[in-house]
Amino acid sequence: MRCRPALAALATAVLATACGGGGAAAPPTTSARGFPLGDLTVQRGGATVLSLTVEVADNQAAWEKGLMGVTALGEEQGMAFIFPEVQGAQFWMKDTLIPLDIAFWDAAGRVVGVETMTPCSVDPCQVYSSPQPYLGAVEVRGGLLGKVGVRTGDVVHFTRRGHTAAASP
Repeated sequence: MRCRPALAALATAVLATACGGGGAAAPPTTSARGFPLGDLTVQRGGATVLSLTVEVADNQAAWEKGLMGVTALGEEQGMAFIFPEVQGAQFWMKDTLIPLDIAFWDAAGRVVGVETMTPCSVDPCQVYSSPQPYLGAVEVRGGLLGKVGVRTGDVVHFTRRGHTAAASP
């Protein structure tokens, strides 16, 4: 028995959709450096101040490596440091080649501190701290947080790609 052309075309379209064809490709979930990826926004009064694709550092090895060795960072890129519990740990710039800004946020997602950090190649390197305990931090290209006006009290929204929002820290 032969299929009618219209029925065959419909079957092909259904099969392509069911197999992932015909739609927009899902955004990548891993960076070229091997870090998981996420999406992070900073908002004030419901308006988005900053929107980023971030590499996710969520374990000791990733926290220590951070953006070491990175030679360029776009205005829509950064690294989110996600911790399982509230922190008071300090950040340093050992072997980081470019100036960075950092914003720290608390368990409610509120920005509690913003710093500008300078590269360091020789110990002892300066350390940078949040003025209050924090649950996460995001590093971006130096000068960007000031340029877009990120400040204490803004709200951070972070979603790890490939996970539901409820599963994200």
